[in-house]
Amino acid sequence: MLDKTTVTGLKTRKSKVIKNKKNKKNKNSVNPINFGNASFFKRNKDLFKRIFITLMIILLIRVLSFVTIPSITLSPSYTQNVSNSEFFQLLSTLGGGTLGNFSIVALGVSPYITASIIVQLLSTDVIPVLSNWSKSGERGKRKLDKLTKILSIPFAIMQSIATIFTLTSQGLISPKWSSSDSGIGPSWFYYMLVPLVMIAGSFFLLWLSDQITLKGIGNGVSVIIFAGIVTKMPNSIISTFKFWIDKNDESSVLLDGILKFIIYLCAFLFLIYMIVVMNEVERKIPIQQTGAGLVDSSEHTPYLPLKLNNAGVIPVIFASAIISTPVTISQILISSGKTNWFVLFCNNYLSFSSWHGIIIYAVLTILFTFLYSQVQINPEKIADNFQKSGTFIPGIKPGKDTEKFISATINRLSWMGSFFLAFIAVLPYVISKLTNLPSSLAIGGTGLIIVISVSIQTIQQIKSRLIEQEFVNRKNKNVKVVESSKKSHIW
Repeated sequence: MLDKTTVTGLKTRKSKVIKNKKNKKNKNSVNPINFGNASFFKRNKDLFKRIFITLMIILLIRVLSFVTIPSITLSPSYTQNVSNSEFFQLLSTLGGGTLGNFSIVALGVSPYITASIIVQLLSTDVIPVLSNWSKSGERGKRKLDKLTKILSIPFAIMQSIATIFTLTSQGLISPKWSSSDSGIGPSWFYYMLVPLVMIAGSFFLLWLSDQITLKGIGNGVSVIIFAGIVTKMPNSIISTFKFWIDKNDESSVLLDGILKFIIYLCAFLFLIYMIVVMNEVERKIPIQQTGAGLVDSSEHTPYLPLKLNNAGVIPVIFASAIISTPVTISQILISSGKTNWFVLFCNNYLSFSSWHGIIIYAVLTILFTFLYSQVQINPEKIADNFQKSGTFIPGIKPGKDTEKFISATINRLSWMGSFFLAFIAVLPYVISKLTNLPSSLAIGGTGLIIVISVSIQTIQQIKSRLIEQEFVNRKNKNVKVVESSKKSHIW
């Protein structure tokens, strides 16, 4: 039997060992985010420079979004009609929300998105040359990006002409001069000058997005779309408040409207929470290094993280762009006075006001989630890298078996992730069908998914840059200590 003194001594030793382990762990851990430290901003000058460049480019884009195309007159009902039109809602969301004032950057980056869908689909072993480019590292990516920008030109021409045709036929835009006032007639103005301005604005936005990607924070195209959606959110909330709160002074009507608006806000916040949770959920596949031996605890076990939705927000953007392309062509035909089977098909089966269009949109989102998950995380490449580095999944043979296991795991995760993504994407249109609330004011939708996904990705990139910078600072500090010790030894 141990006496009390011995037991007390053992407890003291144990507490000291635990305390030393904690101190050692805290010493070796990296905690770069310390705004209270005066040297924090000095050590991370590059990061703050990138953030500043990103914010300045976003500010420039917002300023350009208020510059209307020269010599165009907008009707008083332009903003209201554009916000209520499904075609323009979709175009504005993909373009970055710059269509509200028919600005010089009204097309946004939507032509580039449509072209990138086609290039990525053709790169999946459909065209061998493009498939080889996609596997050739940075050099191949640059070639694919150049090809995407070239293919963006015809889509930009098509979308600009469709926009001009539709807005002109509805009487929402008109030239400030007539053919009698100047030598430039209306046909020349609409079909040559305005499309050129819109295409130039779209490619200027692409150049700005490249600057964000290279010198700023996050993916440039995603950040531009994110900024456009966020700037519209306050107006959407105000419009929703006005929709629920009737102007009638009756207390019962006012109280009912306030209650509905509070329920709307609670549902909106809960939906944001669910999207964040679904974006952060991971399936951790344990991995092991050959000859490394057993790991002391499950906390230190290395693993391969696979998210519930590995494709991110790309499937929603792709599905929206695929639907918007035939709708754009139908708008050109309608504006020119032609109505055929194609126009009727688009109106009846691709419109979000019909159940057919909603179901097709959901199915496309699910299919693109499965497709892009395999593209985003290439099981064949992961299995090959594991085999070269001597890494393996316990219980799974290296090589083909590892590839099949990872591929099957991604597909199982994609079932839940794709259906949740499709549910959020079609939610506003379903709410609009079941209630009187316009789809532009309903919760959920493509815009909310894009905003949350881009926010999470940007925050993760900032954290990774902070950690990387902290390791660089520590390495430089250790090098200076070694050099100073060598000098002192020489002396």
